[in-house]
Amino acid sequence: MEENKESLKTSEDIVNYIKSSTSNSTDLVYRKVQVLDDILYVVYSEAMTSTVVISDFVIRSIKEVSTEEEKKQKLSTIQNDLDLYIDDNLELEKSKAAKFQKKKDNLKTKIASENLTDKIVNKLEENISISKAKRIDIVQDDIFYYIFSGFTCIIYNKEILAVETKGALDRSINIPSVENNIKGPKDAFTENYQTNVGLIRKRIKSEKLVLEENLIGRRSKTKVGMMYVSDIVRPGIVKYIKNKLKKIDIDAILDSNYIMELLEDSNKTSFPTMVSTERPDLVSYYLLQGRVALVVENSPFVLVLPAFMRDFLNNVEDNYQKSLDITLTKIIRYVAFVITIFTPAVYIALTTFNQEAIPTDLLVSFVSQRKGVPFPAFLEAFLMILSFEILREGDYRVPNSSGSTLSIVGALILGDAAVSAGIVSPIMIIVIAITMISGLMFVDVNLLNALRSWRIIFLILASIAGIIGVGVATIMLFTKIANTTSFTKAFSYPISPINIKGIIGKVLKRENISNDFQRESILTDNITKYRIDKEN
Repeated sequence: MEENKESLKTSEDIVNYIKSSTSNSTDLVYRKVQVLDDILYVVYSEAMTSTVVISDFVIRSIKEVSTEEEKKQKLSTIQNDLDLYIDDNLELEKSKAAKFQKKKDNLKTKIASENLTDKIVNKLEENISISKAKRIDIVQDDIFYYIFSGFTCIIYNKEILAVETKGALDRSINIPSVENNIKGPKDAFTENYQTNVGLIRKRIKSEKLVLEENLIGRRSKTKVGMMYVSDIVRPGIVKYIKNKLKKIDIDAILDSNYIMELLEDSNKTSFPTMVSTERPDLVSYYLLQGRVALVVENSPFVLVLPAFMRDFLNNVEDNYQKSLDITLTKIIRYVAFVITIFTPAVYIALTTFNQEAIPTDLLVSFVSQRKGVPFPAFLEAFLMILSFEILREGDYRVPNSSGSTLSIVGALILGDAAVSAGIVSPIMIIVIAITMISGLMFVDVNLLNALRSWRIIFLILASIAGIIGVGVATIMLFTKIANTTSFTKAFSYPISPINIKGIIGKVLKRENISNDFQRESILTDNITKYRIDKEN
């Protein structure tokens, strides 16, 4: 293919190469523009560009350049006439000859010595009022990347000028649709790469905030930007991530989750090891801790790494509330985390194997409620969990205007009908309802899937060995979390490796902002934050 590119000598050759490579795709537009005695080609993708910008700026600028070149050509003709005039009138007075010679020199200065191609391309670069204009080479550069990225290619002889004329293909900035918040900023990332970078830059106006870009995907050529604060992040983490990005060889990157799956250290664990968020304030907060953010083109979610288990249990909105009130909120979240995994399994273990651990009155109540239920407790719990999961998946798929209503009505009707029909016991409805409601406190889809997987594992082991099975499942869960890493960092930090200050300040409560002077040593060598001494 490179040999074919080398043989492209004229504008027509390049245009024919584009047509043949794209099989004459109908969304590509080829316009001819007359420039003096030559033809200039304007090539762009109608679907990716703004035709208004092309007409008002690109085509008009080309015509202005053409007009200037015609004027210069006329000046050149006048200059030639002056030469003939001076040669034919050698007897003129020296003063008149000097005057004519001065005009001749001025005209020569106006007429550039370079060829016409360079004149036009250079003039276009000066005149076109577009944010980005770049001269590209047909051999070294991928012209199709520019065309299908919303650039207009101006082809004159073998010179190609790519001018950014992108159309408005992205939605505007909206409020977060997944990570809802009561207090704090209301803007969220969009599918526009530059907009996402700008939302982060708007919050961190520092020259130390670095953006490095990569094109990943053989066909999609998706832009992936790596952002970090250079004087906070550890160089080793940046280098490690760069090397992993370079090793990615895939046909296309269609969303940030592709990058997440390809980069994750622990693909054998169900827990997510990268934060995927639509909130610019959360990304900015993590960047200032010494982490790295990956902005993926065409995705409204930005990835942050490394990540810890606590990041999925905490909420950025904690930073916008009083620190004294956050401790109770965090405790409630951790209790909900335990309930959503353990509750069904503990209920099955106690009612099936370890009935002696239940108070007599409560045990009698359980037995009376289960009277007439044809299924064992394990199958009863499994069917109800399956029903609630189907309702939850249905809630994700139907329109927002009717999704919640259908889920609530479906759950009420399903539960009431199941109890009335004697298929399940009322206490089982309560157990499963508490389990599913506790899971609603967490919004990360990957974490919810992990909780669902472990809930089933606990349920199966509890149905086999009772409380002993629950204990075995608990050991398995803790071992898996302890063995999980996120880009060489322990996923279970600060529990393991243990950090008492981190447990108190990050897990159990939030450090008061006015007293938060240090970053964590696991993430950065620049421990001390900028501190303003209070006035007495």
